[in-house]
Amino acid sequence: MIPDLQRDLELFTTVDMIEHLKQMFGQQAGTERFEIVRSLHACKMEETRNMSTHVIKMKIHLDQLERLASPYPLDLATDLILNSFPKSYATFIMNYKMTSLDKSISELHGMLKTIEKNISRKTPQVLMIREGQVKKKNQGKKSKGKPHAGKDKGKKAPQNPLPKKQEKVAKDDT
Repeated sequence: MIPDLQRDLELFTTVDMIEHLKQMFGQQAGTERFEIVRSLHACKMEETRNMSTHVIKMKIHLDQLERLASPYPLDLATDLILNSFPKSYATFIMNYKMTSLDKSISELHGMLKTIEKNISRKTPQVLMIREGQVKKKNQGKKSKGKPHAGKDKGKKAPQNPLPKKQEKVAKDDT
């Protein structure tokens, strides 16, 4: 104990000393507990992150809460961990919940390690743009038939032309 604190507590009885220490340091423990719970609930694993480091990080938060005499029940801790995973783990989570497994966090971590390599991590989709140019329609003229040979001699026609708009047909038209 710090000498200054020891001098302040000399005149107290044992019970009063404990109460006084709880009042002094209980406020700090409450603030620390609040920050740990906040960070625990904010943990979300990104698709590109390592699953093991994420589970270990959450396990550290849960151990800190236990050290502060505020442990989470095992089923709630498991739900928090499973809820923090991305959608690619949805099949595993559904199977885990359907089989009603009561596993410790370490056992859950082991199960996740075995299935991690089987989980498909989809890369974000990229829009591919084909090389070429867009062919504009003539505003006033309607051309029928083949294009003029003189205008487009050196240019290739696009391989996949854009689909033509269908004209609206009245109900009476044949």
